[in-house]
Amino acid sequence: MNNNKTTRGKDMFNSSFARSKASLGFALGLLASVCIATAAGAATPEEIKAKGTVTIGVQMDQFPWGFIDENGKNGGYDVDVADLIAKELGVQIKFERITGQNRIPLLTNGMVDFLVPSMTITPERAKVIQFAIPYSSNDITVWGKNDVDIKGNDDLGKYIIGVNRGSVFEPVLKKVAPANTQIKRFDDDATTVQALLSGQVDAILGSVTYGLVIDKTGNSGNYGRKYKVADNFQAMAVRKGDQEMLDYLNDFVTRHTADGSLDGLYKKWIGVDRAKLPTTLDGVDFTGKN
Repeated sequence: MNNNKTTRGKDMFNSSFARSKASLGFALGLLASVCIATAAGAATPEEIKAKGTVTIGVQMDQFPWGFIDENGKNGGYDVDVADLIAKELGVQIKFERITGQNRIPLLTNGMVDFLVPSMTITPERAKVIQFAIPYSSNDITVWGKNDVDIKGNDDLGKYIIGVNRGSVFEPVLKKVAPANTQIKRFDDDATTVQALLSGQVDAILGSVTYGLVIDKTGNSGNYGRKYKVADNFQAMAVRKGDQEMLDYLNDFVTRHTADGSLDGLYKKWIGVDRAKLPTTLDGVDFTGKN
């Protein structure tokens, strides 16, 4: 008899414990969904205005696109563009300092409202996030010593060429350089430029802004821009399905291209005129409707 009571007691305890676990699981799931909803960025300009704050992802390790100055303040072309958007919306801005590795996950997971990311537009990325029309270009350029005779792709095979490993520049170099070109790869833009300055390579293929980095070292008199290799268009990005935010950003770029604001900011930070930017590109939909 006592054994039966013990068994029934255990059964009742196990049943009660199972119900408690189920209730706890439901509660945790509900809490998680609330947290995700809270973390998720506002989907429309009107929601951002109602919230009073816009959270924008900007890469702060990419001088002069986005960086932190000697006073700890945010600066750069992308920062100024983001500030202009916030001013136009009439809200406070919160910068989320993104990296090349986490910028897309932070957007898709709802930790930012949108990105102003100095990010190259590619069909592969466009499958995951929604690009607005280009607001910037980062022309792929060859930089080298003044005494290095490079005028085009065919000349690359005569020299040792450096490139940022894993960047959009690496596959471009492999595509345009002759098969006999000696290529040295480096971990980031800074070490790529330093490789040129230290004589590890004769020239480097990369960003149009490498010249600004060289200028900051005081070596501009010994190095120069050899030639433009290819266009490299950049765009702001929203989550798939955030149609109203996409429409706003497309309109923003169109209006501030027409009034010269974006051209002025680009010249201020990049040091050259902003290229004429396309509104269509093969393999990429900027409308969010295709």
